[in-house]
Amino acid sequence: MPWRDPDWIGRYGMAMAGAGLYGLYLFAIKTRSGGQLTRKDLNWLLLNVVCAVLSGLLLTFVFADRLVGFIPWASLRDVGLVAFAFGVFGWELLPLMFPKALRWAENAVDKAGGAQ
Repeated sequence: MPWRDPDWIGRYGMAMAGAGLYGLYLFAIKTRSGGQLTRKDLNWLLLNVVCAVLSGLLLTFVFADRLVGFIPWASLRDVGLVAFAFGVFGWELLPLMFPKALRWAENAVDKAGGAQ
């Protein structure tokens, strides 16, 4: 069972910790802005953290093992560090990937259509 594997727990735990750091950052920005924290602000903050956790976990599941090999420094080739980065930055950077994924999918469809 994968959820009993220490590497699996560590990897996904790091993604969740990264999302927690992202949430702490958002909370600090909101409290330092000087405005009154409302219930709506806290709900948006909670929603952002939940989305960051989910995107960090999904990105870790799909890409973490594959991206480790591209890191040029041996001391940084750790799946946990990649998972942590996905937790912290994944939710903010994911929208930047959508146009690239769309172009890749269009090219794949064009190649598949041209091959027939």
